[in-house]
This record gives sequence, C-alpha cells and structure tokens, in this order.
Amino acid sequence: MDDKTFDSLVKLNSTSTGRRRLFQAGAAVGIGGLLTRGGVAEVLAKCQGLRKQCKKNSECQCNDNNIICGRLPKKCNKSGDRCCGTSKADCKSNCDCCKGFTCNSKGQCSQNP
Repeated sequence: MDDKTFDSLVKLNSTSTGRRRLFQAGAAVGIGGLLTRGGVAEVLAKCQGLRKQCKKNSECQCNDNNIICGRLPKKCNKSGDRCCGTSKADCKSNCDCCKGFTCNSKGQCSQNP
C-alpha cells in the first residue's frame, strides 16, 4: 500500500461517517465474497421443492427442518425419494407429505393414526 492510499484510509477512519462507510464497504465485500464463492448462493441453488427428486435430507431442508428426503404415498405416483413433509411441515395436498403423513385442515402434515 502506498503512502497516499494509507493517508486516505487514515483520514476516512478519523470521522464517524468515514468509519461507517469503511465498515459498510467491508461488509459488502464480505457478503459479495460469500456469494461468489458459493456460500449462500450454493446452498439456495441446491434446495429442492416439495415432490422433487432428492438423495439426502439437506437437499430439501432449506427453510423447514420438517421437510426431508423420503418416500411419498403410493397414490402420488412418484417413484424414488422425494422432498416431502413430516410433522407440522406446510402442505397443500397429501402428496406434499411423506408416506405415513397426511395434509390436515390447517395445511400441515400430520402423522396418520
């Protein structure tokens, strides 16, 4: 770093507005680095919706830990493991819930009796 750049940073840091801007710039660089290195963006890109094919639970659990990679009820005509809901997962139909669960009147998966 040359003398002029160092002096500019010191002057910028000496005022409260300057410190705030310096902090904001550092935060922006950090967040940008995460996104470009695949941190948050990679996790979101791998997230599957309900009824989508999956191989492991982490592919399905983006916003709700009650969504897992499991089997759907036979009447849904989907083979293989799919992202589906367990107890208290949000649902719109029985095919959003895993085998052994149904979508109740509250719009949540509940275990079959």
